Amino acid sequence: MTKIIEFFKKSSDRRNYTILPIVFLIVLALAILPQSGTPYNNIAVDLGFAQIAWYAVFILTGLSLGAFLAYEEFKRVGWNPEMLFDALIWAVPLSIIGSRLYYVLFDPSPNYNSIGDIFNIQNGGLSIHGAVITAVIFIIIWTKKKKLNFWLLADILAIGFLVGQIIGRWGNFMNREAYGPAIESQFILNILPAFIKDQMFINGVYHHPTFLYEGLWNLAGLIFLLIARRKRWFKVGDTIGLYLIWYGLGRGAIIEPLRTGGDPNDALRMFGLPTNIILSLGLFMLGGIIMIYVKSKVIKDQKYYVDMLVSSHD
Repeated sequence: MTKIIEFFKKSSDRRNYTILPIVFLIVLALAILPQSGTPYNNIAVDLGFAQIAWYAVFILTGLSLGAFLAYEEFKRVGWNPEMLFDALIWAVPLSIIGSRLYYVLFDPSPNYNSIGDIFNIQNGGLSIHGAVITAVIFIIIWTKKKKLNFWLLADILAIGFLVGQIIGRWGNFMNREAYGPAIESQFILNILPAFIKDQMFINGVYHHPTFLYEGLWNLAGLIFLLIARRKRWFKVGDTIGLYLIWYGLGRGAIIEPLRTGGDPNDALRMFGLPTNIILSLGLFMLGGIIMIYVKSKVIKDQKYYVDMLVSSHD
């Protein structure tokens, strides 16, 4: 394992390794999905002795693309990209563990009799909120150790979070989960692509593809932030604050109230209320605190993000 990591770290062109999962995903999608018909098989590759789920493929693809964008941005701000991959070696597994522990902690029907049960994710049981919380804690500790600007790194990774969430949601599509109530509007039925509509045909009715709505909401936020961070609009720390506001509001006030089932995370409860709604609105408020209080009282002398760039890296 050590040799593999060293080979990856010493590679002269890492962008090839971050793009490979995306190419793999596209080739599989073009070759398999059109012929399989709906509902699609949620297993991408069956090796006989092991299976690779589409959910894992989309999650890893989102992670890889997010890492690639952060890699390029590290160059633009004059940071050594080696540091990013050093961090990812720790951050990715820790975030997976945090995602699982979040799910176990708020599971309303716990049935864990051993440590093995707690970390058994073969049947699902991961939450993006746990992953984000763990990643933020890791970033705080890591930037302090490396003496880096926490807010600048958070701004860079906010883009990666959005990319990962947009692509990862297609794993819900393959699993036929994270959907909403039955669609009663003929207009929505007419504008939805046939392959999405047919995949969401569950128990005899078409359901709202809330995974798609969330993806489109995050895509709009991503496009805005990608444009804004190249303008003299926002200072360091604004991007992560706006990400939390945008994602938290969309997930907590729009998407989660619309979801009715199919995803194990929908059953998680905190104080008798849906955990995903509480935590999402909590992220929304945290973003607001960053923008309103922290930026004006704690880090009020931050530079404009665009002024931190030392290279256009075109």
